[in-house]
Amino acid sequence: MRGFTTEAKVGLAVLLGAGLLVFMTFKVGGFRLREQGYRLNVVFNSTGGLDKKSPVRLAGVDIGRVEDIGLTDSKAKVLLRIRPEVHLKKGTKAAIRSTGLLGDKYTEVIPGKGPELLKDGDTIEAAPPVADIENLMGRFDSIADDIQKVTGSLREALGTEAGEQSLKEIVANIRELSRGISELVDANKEGIGKTVENLEVFSRSLRSQGDQIMTALKEITRKISSGEGTLGKLVNDDLVYTKLSRSLDDLDDSLRSVSVITKRVEQGQGTIGKLFTDDKAYDQLNSSLTALSSAVSRIERFKVDIGFRGEHQFAAGLTKGYFSVSLQPRDDKYYLVELVEDPRGRVTKTTDQVLVNGVVQNVQDVHIEQKLKFSAEFGKRVSDLGLRVGLVEDTFGLGVDYYLLDDALRLTYEAWDFNSDDPQGNRPHMKVWANYTFFRYLSASAGWDNFLNRKIATPFLGAGLKFSDDDLKYLLGAVTFIR
Repeated sequence: MRGFTTEAKVGLAVLLGAGLLVFMTFKVGGFRLREQGYRLNVVFNSTGGLDKKSPVRLAGVDIGRVEDIGLTDSKAKVLLRIRPEVHLKKGTKAAIRSTGLLGDKYTEVIPGKGPELLKDGDTIEAAPPVADIENLMGRFDSIADDIQKVTGSLREALGTEAGEQSLKEIVANIRELSRGISELVDANKEGIGKTVENLEVFSRSLRSQGDQIMTALKEITRKISSGEGTLGKLVNDDLVYTKLSRSLDDLDDSLRSVSVITKRVEQGQGTIGKLFTDDKAYDQLNSSLTALSSAVSRIERFKVDIGFRGEHQFAAGLTKGYFSVSLQPRDDKYYLVELVEDPRGRVTKTTDQVLVNGVVQNVQDVHIEQKLKFSAEFGKRVSDLGLRVGLVEDTFGLGVDYYLLDDALRLTYEAWDFNSDDPQGNRPHMKVWANYTFFRYLSASAGWDNFLNRKIATPFLGAGLKFSDDDLKYLLGAVTFIR
């Protein structure tokens, strides 16, 4: 038998090489001639950049791919291919998410809790949309139109001789203001230097935690859009409008009643009407007002401080807010009242049964709800040391403050909730932190919250704004003058 020719040998070698290349391509790339798993349909208002073969994820883990994207009734119909070992229940929803600010899009599956499992060809609902960077960028066009209108108004206002003179006066005022600011900066260079250093430290911490902060902001926006929490209900609940309308109706009725009372007073009827005609009643009223004036003068000796501050907790990616009022009758004695918006206000633990690969398993779920809490404390100060005791965030608690640098720096230790029912932290809630006040009104804080409970202990950074009673009187006077 004659042997193969050189051309035949070369052709055979090429065919074997091509076959081996095809085999290795399918092997390494994980291609299958026939896709496995089951398919689910979901309809979105817009896919927003979602592509075919994009991943489908559950709790951050890939469980399938986007198989097809089409149109149905002017909406996007997306076909999801789910791996066969992943079992989803009725009530499952899907949402389009992105990795980071400008990352690739993927489909996030939110598992349902229905009794039955989804089958091939079933349709699931789309989760409520959340605000993202694309929606925000879409509003820039309307902002640009508004800026153009404002520019036109400025051209009409400043294009005349009177407008030119007004502009010169404004420039002169700005020059005078700049000179004053320069003098102020020269007089406070050391304090400003320390403030800049603190801001640099805060900026580095904020840069390292930027992704967590953006995730927290997206979650807050999602809750507001879906009507969760106090602010979400105010935005989405029609009942709020109904209550406001009723309140306005009640106010109208009250004004009518005041009008009737005013007419009776003018006619000398009733107790108030007699005050205008009876000298004896006038003398008694004058005596009562004198006593009231004495009481008011004692009240005016109270020093009142009103403050707002927020603390961003990095471990949980949440922000805790405070509104505080401090009443100080003497230098060594004060009362502190606070309203606290705690994102971890109420924590409950539930156990659900989930079917995994035909086996029923118990899955524990911790549910966290936001809650408004109340604090009322009595404080006593001895030299640079302050002691507080009373109600701290709805439970008994105490605090110790140590003041430095003419009270600009305060070191604080607080303890409360000694019988905690938090399933993730059954030890008392303890907190250590430092607060530095600069420019009289602004403050920055940093510390470690709930450090006895390791699972939920978190570092935090905060900022605040504080006004004294003199500041409030000035602001109220300015508002009255403007009116």
